Amino acid sequence: MRISEQIAAVVLCAGLLLPAAAEPARAFDPEKVFEGQKPSPLALWKYFFSARKKGQEEEAIDVLRYAAEQGSHAAQWKLGRMYQTGDGVEKNAATAFSFYKQVVDSYTDARPGTPDWQFTANAMVVVGRYYRDGLPEAGIARNPVEAQVMFTTAATYFDHPDAQYELARMYLEGENSRYDGIQAARMLKAAADQGHVGAEALLGQLLYDGKYLRRDPVRGLSMMMNARRRATGADAGWISALQEEAFALASEDERRAAVALVQSVPATQ
Repeated sequence: MRISEQIAAVVLCAGLLLPAAAEPARAFDPEKVFEGQKPSPLALWKYFFSARKKGQEEEAIDVLRYAAEQGSHAAQWKLGRMYQTGDGVEKNAATAFSFYKQVVDSYTDARPGTPDWQFTANAMVVVGRYYRDGLPEAGIARNPVEAQVMFTTAATYFDHPDAQYELARMYLEGENSRYDGIQAARMLKAAADQGHVGAEALLGQLLYDGKYLRRDPVRGLSMMMNARRRATGADAGWISALQEEAFALASEDERRAAVALVQSVPATQ
């Protein structure tokens, strides 16, 4: 028996020996609000936004919890984000993770073209990052293998650009083979085609360096330059440094050709 299973068994046995705790009263009572009828997901969301608008945060959280218990991926995702960022609740990484994990664990229920599809893919990326970096406050150790499972599923099954980018970065870490580099390039191309600015910058670097792909310094440099002009926030810093280093090493002809190529294509967002 695994250690985690042993711990779970101990906790379960302890719970059986203790008197059952009374379920805390909710600020939101679906029986009263909807007069005994089972509310639709749309009705629950309308009630949530109405409660927040009135400043009734406790009731708003309760209606989301109720929806999450009914299996709403949207509500589970929203609660995860709220506890991750402290939006209307106290930040709690462990609670955020638990809600995201609920979405991930039922990913086969999601259907293409529905909101659940996007919420599930987003949750997989977040959980993958938690596993990649570790989450000590939630008792989650770094687990690169589990992180790669999350990113791979979100990248291939859901075609999620953030997952494709994160998976490519994992392929490029440490001592990697040519196969890893080519797989990374494929993931970066898929993400860049969907407008992912970081993926465009890294793919440009691979083309400029020529370690895994046929070297194309002009195209590679132009991709880094285009990514730089589109980058915002935290991406702007590392992409600028990447592009400036390549620009400094490029020949004068390569620079001129790359600049002309970038200027011929309008910046996309």
